[in-house]
Amino acid sequence: MEHDRVEYLSPEAWSQWHTELLQSTVNRAYGRVPFYRRRLDETGVGPDDIRSAEDIRKLPFTSREDIAENYPYGLFSVPLRDIVRIHTLRSGQANPIALGYTRQDLRRRTELTARFFRSAGVGKDDIVQICLDPGMSLHGQDLKEGAELLGALVIPPDPVSIWSRIRVMVDFKTTVLVTTPSYGLYLLETFSEGNMPLASLNLKRMVLLGETLDDQIRGTFEGKLDVDTRAAYGLFEASGPAMAYECREKNGLHLAIDHVIPEIIDPDTGKVLEPGREGELVITTVTARANPLLRFRTGDLTRLHKDTCLCGRTTWRMSPVSGRCDNIVTVRGVKISPDHVRNLIAESTGGKGLSFLIVLGKNRHLTEVEIIVAVDASFFSGSLPQLHNWIRDTEDLFLESLGLRCRIKPVEYRSIAPFLESGELITDREWFFSE
Repeated sequence: MEHDRVEYLSPEAWSQWHTELLQSTVNRAYGRVPFYRRRLDETGVGPDDIRSAEDIRKLPFTSREDIAENYPYGLFSVPLRDIVRIHTLRSGQANPIALGYTRQDLRRRTELTARFFRSAGVGKDDIVQICLDPGMSLHGQDLKEGAELLGALVIPPDPVSIWSRIRVMVDFKTTVLVTTPSYGLYLLETFSEGNMPLASLNLKRMVLLGETLDDQIRGTFEGKLDVDTRAAYGLFEASGPAMAYECREKNGLHLAIDHVIPEIIDPDTGKVLEPGREGELVITTVTARANPLLRFRTGDLTRLHKDTCLCGRTTWRMSPVSGRCDNIVTVRGVKISPDHVRNLIAESTGGKGLSFLIVLGKNRHLTEVEIIVAVDASFFSGSLPQLHNWIRDTEDLFLESLGLRCRIKPVEYRSIAPFLESGELITDREWFFSE
């Protein structure tokens, strides 16, 4: 198919492809996005300075804070009348992140997701069931549309119980399960606890995203369920859930370099690193019409490989993400930052800045989040019903904002002061961030 052949271009053809699309993207960003015009003028770089793909290093970086600061329309490079969809995502800043899409953007995003499914062996005879947390609903929509483009029957994500999902999986004979590695383990454990025979499942493949898929978890799925597993990596800000994906060789994730130009930089210096060295992944979108992003810093640590894969694809590959270079933590595909938590707590208290800890724990393979909040006399007047109502309302606020349920636990400041002051680990759970 036309959209598959591009994955096998020669290095020379890729260089030409990237040069032409990068020049076009920089021209459009400079001419139509005041933010980028200002940034480029400040660095002394103009569209005429981009003569080859290697000149991408001359461009300034873009951060999530930049996207939030330019809310709502500041990064659009097309008139609002050309925008047919807008997605928003709460951030750790005062403003949410908002991205717009033209019809062309949506078509390319769907075709890219379909290409990923096709590479994983998914076809029109498959029944694809998507089990993702509400915080990954935007990815879920892209995955649904990509599978539907192939002609597959799709069971989209919903908020039903795990037992309802298992029943649907058995009754409708799901052949492809799309989920996170941790939720996949949770499903498998729950299935076993119900004494349900694995033979009742019709699964052939598992598509796993949102978290790093390690060899041990892959072996568990492939050994116990007799399925083929494929990992994917994507960003809400760039190209969706199928920006990188595994082929049959499972030797890194093929990046969609016909849509993005990836780089690996030293997160401290911003210097571009050679292929094979670990650093922060930076992405420049070169086919996005509504919201082009120049050198977007993902915060994810990985490696880039440019050699040809044994499958024959010449698209560059990235290693599985090994961690973060900032203070953001990913829980079942949902990114949580201390800034985000601080802002939500302030919103729930009418602007009061309360100290807190973010504690992550495991429960049946799923990472759970507990926010331990230090309340004082200025906030808590001694009324237990008032405190219980605040806890309930704050937990609802976190669920609405993050798409992830977090437990709120109020304590006296002195009970968490040692952790705030020393940063030591909580003994039975892993402590990540404090404020």
